[in-house]
Amino acid sequence: MLRSRLAALTSRPIIAAPACLVVAILVAALLLGARTVPGTPVSADITLSGLDFGEFGAETVTEPRNDKERYSRLIESARMSEAVADPREVDASLNPRMPAPLPRPADTTGILADVASPILTKYGMLAGYSVVGCPPANCPTFNRPWSLRITALRLPDDTAARSAATEIEAADFAVSPENVAVALPDYPAAQGHWRPAVPTLGMVMAHGPFVVAVFVSYSNPDLGELSKLAAKAFAVQIPKLDRFQPTPVAEIANLHFDPDGMLRRMVPTTSGEWSYPYITKMQPDTTAGEGFYIESSGVVYGPTGAAHALPGAAQAAGIPADAIESIALIDRNWMIRLRDASAARKLAAEESTYGRNQTPMADPAVPDTKCLRREGILPVYYCVVRDGRYVAVVNATDEKSVHQRAAAQYALLVRNR
Repeated sequence: MLRSRLAALTSRPIIAAPACLVVAILVAALLLGARTVPGTPVSADITLSGLDFGEFGAETVTEPRNDKERYSRLIESARMSEAVADPREVDASLNPRMPAPLPRPADTTGILADVASPILTKYGMLAGYSVVGCPPANCPTFNRPWSLRITALRLPDDTAARSAATEIEAADFAVSPENVAVALPDYPAAQGHWRPAVPTLGMVMAHGPFVVAVFVSYSNPDLGELSKLAAKAFAVQIPKLDRFQPTPVAEIANLHFDPDGMLRRMVPTTSGEWSYPYITKMQPDTTAGEGFYIESSGVVYGPTGAAHALPGAAQAAGIPADAIESIALIDRNWMIRLRDASAARKLAAEESTYGRNQTPMADPAVPDTKCLRREGILPVYYCVVRDGRYVAVVNATDEKSVHQRAAAQYALLVRNR
């Protein structure tokens, strides 16, 4: 659930971000004892001119022309979330964690071995995406009972992908004399290695213009179990890649920021200015397979990317998993588009519940909006705003500011109906 991400705000460092609150993609355990905020939701429209927006932008910003390669690579990397399997498809116990767009070779450090970055640069990596899957109770720790990371990287063509995969494996294998080569009978193109005393296995394989990397950890260095888990991951991942339609190389530079109108419906970073896409690396860890936690802003993810970011949200709200169509992010604020208004009402109601660490606040004069405060060293103020089939979660550093942001968010949704 989105509110579970707010639990992490007081425990993360502030790194190159415009606010001190972190709406973490990492999903905390479901809150116990939750109950619905009392009151009757208001659904009638109101006069927008009477709302207090403070300094927040409530006017739609015109989408600018994309003229920078770094933006295009990030947009395509976000699109690639649809090319990477949900770990729960490999094993139901593996909740998605740490979804990460990878627009540059340097962004793969820690996700792949650090020897991979110069090789990916050499062969012209265009975009990439990675996600971790692990049991909820054990996900924060290394050498957890078992975990899986799936990474897909796009190269200019099949030849570049094959060469990159071969050289990455050779360079990584050469790092330690203890490495032992591993093959998967069902996937002869996959190359990998392990160390007999270390309970992890890394495999890499070229598939069309993509390099797929699978990193598995287990409770003990059982090569049979590690290999079985890796093979299961490839079995799910390869068909996912085959269904994905990558942007033609010549058209990547022309990708639009907001083709589906999600970002223009969100409160911008600065009033009257477009919120350009960027990523921020959090919790740096250069251990291969563990990697960075990467936050993104100014980007939109499709249904698979939304499932990576919101594991359990649909089930908790009592709606079908495919009811969530997309999710957009700007500065750790979220907006979700659902299949219909009924699903949106259910999701908004679920996100408006509160538990033992949360306190309902006075709601702003905004229809279908509920606001809560999560207690902690740094209290978290957030509001859930719904309009039609859109649900937005906005946060701020104090009650007045979050009410103003919620009002601006509602106005933008109304003005873009």
